[in-house]
Amino acid sequence: MDTVIYITSTGDRAAPGNGHLLHGELMLAPHTLVFDINDACTGFVRSVILGNSLIASGTSKAILIVISDTYSKLYEDSNLRVSPLFSDGASAIILTADALTIPGIRHPSRKWEILSSTVISEGNHADDLTVTRGNEHFPFGELEMNGAGVFNFVVKHVKSAVAGAVTRAGLGHDEIDSWYIHQGSRAVVDAVSKSLSLDQDAQFVSREYGNVVGSAIPFQILAETAGMTETELFGSEGRYLFLLAFGVGLTLAGLTIRQSRG
Repeated sequence: MDTVIYITSTGDRAAPGNGHLLHGELMLAPHTLVFDINDACTGFVRSVILGNSLIASGTSKAILIVISDTYSKLYEDSNLRVSPLFSDGASAIILTADALTIPGIRHPSRKWEILSSTVISEGNHADDLTVTRGNEHFPFGELEMNGAGVFNFVVKHVKSAVAGAVTRAGLGHDEIDSWYIHQGSRAVVDAVSKSLSLDQDAQFVSREYGNVVGSAIPFQILAETAGMTETELFGSEGRYLFLLAFGVGLTLAGLTIRQSRG
């Protein structure tokens, strides 16, 4: 690895970030480029955008992307606005110029060609989903959410953002083989699915593990891939994926990807 991108909003320390702590644990080379990024729900999608740019520029050749969030320490179980939704999770992928590898998957590496991306940020609505500074009661900070505000932000932007990205990729909506939607809540996933004319039941898959923040999409990819044959995974000429995440910021990020054999 010549680059590490570590995404979390629940880091172990104020500084240094978890990326540098991981660099030490793995005993990586001193010249390794390390990014510590304070991000949450859109962190995976945006880290792939960043990683792709680093590889395209020649800055990096092999990138370890790690996403981890421990939101259970940010709320009490009695807080029913957030406790039924969030849970802890971590994931990792390896990006190179030729392939993407997900550790633990039995299938061969895959090649992800990014055809288009979309990013929306509305910092003026940051208070709708935020983690406060630590205090006596919540030493790691407290998770606060205005569910209606987040819902309205997503519904406001999702249809036009996705349509624009798919069109820029030179595809039609019905040519996307797999949709991976951030598992914010059943209500928001259903709203997104309805807006995009997708099967609502098929898109909400996190019943067993909840909203694992930045790892929600990697969890979905792992779950779907585990049951696929190589033919189903790659198709004869590749498969088209759309990754869509939204959350803290408030932000929305999407990627249109062509997946083929690595």
